[in-house]
Amino acid sequence: MALLKSLLGSHSEEDKEVLSSLNILDRHKVPIRLEIENTTIHFKTLLSMKSGTVVIAKPLALYEGLSKGGTVRFKIPDSEGKEIRMEIVTPHFNLANGNPVFLCKVPSAFAESYARGALRYNMSNYNNVKLLLDEHKDGFRIVDLSTSGCKIYIPSKEALDLFPIGEALESVKINIGNRVQVNLTTLVPRNHRAMAVGCSMEVTKAGNSRKYLVHLINSMEKSASERYRT
Repeated sequence: MALLKSLLGSHSEEDKEVLSSLNILDRHKVPIRLEIENTTIHFKTLLSMKSGTVVIAKPLALYEGLSKGGTVRFKIPDSEGKEIRMEIVTPHFNLANGNPVFLCKVPSAFAESYARGALRYNMSNYNNVKLLLDEHKDGFRIVDLSTSGCKIYIPSKEALDLFPIGEALESVKINIGNRVQVNLTTLVPRNHRAMAVGCSMEVTKAGNSRKYLVHLINSMEKSASERYRT
């Protein structure tokens, strides 16, 4: 607490609130769900405050994704959606007890909410999850997925014409294997990047579509938790 008081001396009100939130998470050892930005890597972990630096426990199974200057973010538990985004200053450091951690700068303000607003799960190893359009019955592989969006692998430049940025597409479905189908009310392409299209989406409320998508997301959540267990 003495350290926190010394740090609060000349900071803005929001800066103080950020520091206070980090200190509470440290003091009560509250687990956080951390995401490495611009990746599909996310895992549960703990943080601590040491000499004005945020120290984050690093999963033993995490071998990639962290880099100096990169960023991580998480939602503060029980905070009505407030998020913290931090810059990585040291991607790997071993504590005296041998436990691996990485170090981040203390942010001066809360982060703006994600436009996509949901954790993304890497689907690149799954060939049986595809997006179907009326114009393209064979479908497109989904390489990452969340409850509100997806990224689709595009095999050719010509196929990009099927996904005009900002234009809502209708009669779109997600096929999970051969039997399960998630119907979408709309799918809106948001960006074209190399051989992929990032999209926001809205799942049809009627029927079991939402239930099927949530079940798939829960399976990805379990898989990610087992892979990046701390």
